[in-house]
Parts: sequence; structure tokens; C-alpha cells
Amino acid sequence: MKWAIIILAALLVITNAYWAYRLIDLGVTLSYRDDDNHRNRETRRQLMAVLPDVAKNASRKEIIDAARRYTEQEPFEKDGCIWVGWLGFRFDQDDRLKSVSPTWSFGGKDPCNPEHGSP
Repeated sequence: MKWAIIILAALLVITNAYWAYRLIDLGVTLSYRDDDNHRNRETRRQLMAVLPDVAKNASRKEIIDAARRYTEQEPFEKDGCIWVGWLGFRFDQDDRLKSVSPTWSFGGKDPCNPEHGSP
């Protein structure tokens, strides 16, 4: 009887240690995932903001043709934006790139998805 109690106590300690390890490992994994998501979000935001400056001398056709090389989806126009794959391009009166939007905005100001972004 004494050995059974010792074995059960040891098993309880071992299983609790295993679950504690799994919980800590999950916390670390989720922390890395959240950090990666944050970096991806900030990279996307920065690229969307920089692209109009970088492409200021490119024509509307050049920009759309460049975007088409990286997607199989056909471009279409909706609400004043040209959508090519996952990107929406808004051009000014002179056909110069004014802004770039992703298909998702997560509450940020979005000129191609005004109903999704904040005012």
C-alpha cells in the first residue's frame, strides 16, 4: 500500500510538471506568434505608406502591370480603387499613385475600404 501511494504521488508530480512545461511552452509560442504578427502588421503599414512616394514617377499602367505579375487574379475597379490581387490602388486626377490599401484594414484609415476603416 505504501508503494502505491509513493508511485501515485510521483506520477502526480510528473504529470503536473509536464502540464506546467506545456503551459509555459504554449505561452512562449504565443508570444513569438504575437510578435511576428505585430512585425508583419507594421511592415505592411510602412510599405503601404512608402509605396506612393517610391512610385511617384510610375504611370497607372506600370503600377497595375507590376502588381499583376504577382497574382493570378484579374484587376477590377470598385469605389474608385483598382484592385489587383490583395491590393487596392487609388490614383489621383493625373493617374499618379495616391494610396495603396490591403483588402483588410483592421480599423485603420483605409481609402479603398472606407466602411472598414476609421474616419
